[in-house]
Amino acid sequence: MSILKSFNKAEGPRELVLDTETTGLFVADGHRVVEVALVEMINRKPTGREYHVLINPDRDIPAEVVKIHGISNEKVADKPKFPELAKELREFIGDDQVIITCRTTGDYTLDIAMLNFEMLKAGQPIVPETQWTNVRRWSEAMFGEKQATLDKVLDRYSISRKERDDNGHGALLDARLLAEAFPKLVKDYATFTGDVAASAPAKPSNKSPKV
Repeated sequence: MSILKSFNKAEGPRELVLDTETTGLFVADGHRVVEVALVEMINRKPTGREYHVLINPDRDIPAEVVKIHGISNEKVADKPKFPELAKELREFIGDDQVIITCRTTGDYTLDIAMLNFEMLKAGQPIVPETQWTNVRRWSEAMFGEKQATLDKVLDRYSISRKERDDNGHGALLDARLLAEAFPKLVKDYATFTGDVAASAPAKPSNKSPKV
């Protein structure tokens, strides 16, 4: 069902970098999750433990969306539906901080809204507001909106995105790249806000989705 790698890990604060791919942008339009990836970090370093799964969204994936992430209806036809893996995924997340980079429109942040909608639909607890850190907001504050995309952030920190350029983006690749950039973003944002002693900046104010 899922690809879950487990390695011995050092003790320390645990954070998870998450990315998703979906059938479209808005829960209200009936869109669903088709891919979830999480990269575990301890002390801001990837442990090698990852959770990655393709999901049958139980609906059509529009052709224009397939062109973006390359996940076709055929590719997920035999994959599990979200309720089949929801408990395992929710247990992997636990109570730890979830790091994303996602544009927010009003109170709507795609990764948060989509994941929590699927969790509720599957009868699992949502990931509450206090567990999310959306570093897209940090990048926008520091670099401006046009320089806040993942590609621009990777370029800023001289992190190679050749694989992304060659093969297109996917949830696991994007989560791994963000995990590499995250410690640099933390350091720069702490300097930017003047809170250089903080272990992490303040949490964002994303609200849980209304479903």
